[in-house]
Amino acid sequence: MTPTSTRLTAARLTAVQLTSALRALRGRSVPCVQSAAGHEPAAAVLARSSRPAADLVRARAVRAGLAPDGAAELAGRVARLTDREAWQVVEPLRPAPGADVLRFGTAAARQVDETSCGAAVLAMLAAQADPALALWLVTGEHVGEEPAALDGVAPVSSGPQGRLAALQAALHVRGTRRALLGALPWPTALGTPPWGAARVATEVCAGGLGVAYRSVMVDDTRPDEVRAVLARARRSLAHGVPVPLYTGGDTSHGLAAAVPRHVVLLTGADAAGLRLYEPSTGRELVLPEEAVLDGGVPRAAYGGWSHVCWALLPVRRA
Repeated sequence: MTPTSTRLTAARLTAVQLTSALRALRGRSVPCVQSAAGHEPAAAVLARSSRPAADLVRARAVRAGLAPDGAAELAGRVARLTDREAWQVVEPLRPAPGADVLRFGTAAARQVDETSCGAAVLAMLAAQADPALALWLVTGEHVGEEPAALDGVAPVSSGPQGRLAALQAALHVRGTRRALLGALPWPTALGTPPWGAARVATEVCAGGLGVAYRSVMVDDTRPDEVRAVLARARRSLAHGVPVPLYTGGDTSHGLAAAVPRHVVLLTGADAAGLRLYEPSTGRELVLPEEAVLDGGVPRAAYGGWSHVCWALLPVRRA
């Protein structure tokens, strides 16, 4: 072992994450249940034509719970959009060809402040689950009944950026409501806790994705546990079901860094690695799967943090 690797190993041994300590007390945290199977097979999201076919738009709308008339209306409205906007409605988690920033209209899909990363991820999950919500984000138009994700959203008239900000604000409140001991509000200044995010993700994704989400701690100093989480995530991604991850640091940068600090979203997986939506930049980034097993290294895909410490895993609804 070289002097450099010896120093790195020693540093990791003295750096502690909150989830590592909790895992030592609670034991295994990755549930031994089958991951959710979702609706869309992997082959359905590999190729992209110049614009989405009307049948694809209607199928996505029906799966999200729109009645046939509403699905037909949504398809008609999408047909009037530009190619890029049409794909933003149908596949909001894929950037335009040649780009890496996710957008609604011309607005980058970024978190609106330093505490809303979790809300930004929930907003993107909700848009993926419901093309009617994605249409509202792009155009401000409503089709059918109001999407579940818009519950509590203040009226806005300031374009896609304003609508996305209003949606994030409402989801932030929903994710922190009753999140402390199941009765009291979680301080919004601390972001959205994993268990609150899992509850809201289940609420807004129940129709279009057909799954519930369960929050589980991840200790990335345990390779077997990380591999189990990644295997579960890959099965979900193969069926079009995204997976939120919480990232953070460790005590080598102080106690405040050792707790979950940021939220990103696994959106796909292929031979190049894992694709992630990173909300502080709004970008899609690619991370080799092996990098997730090598915790302790700051990564752009983690929002600059160095560990994966929590996951929201999709499970089949009862």
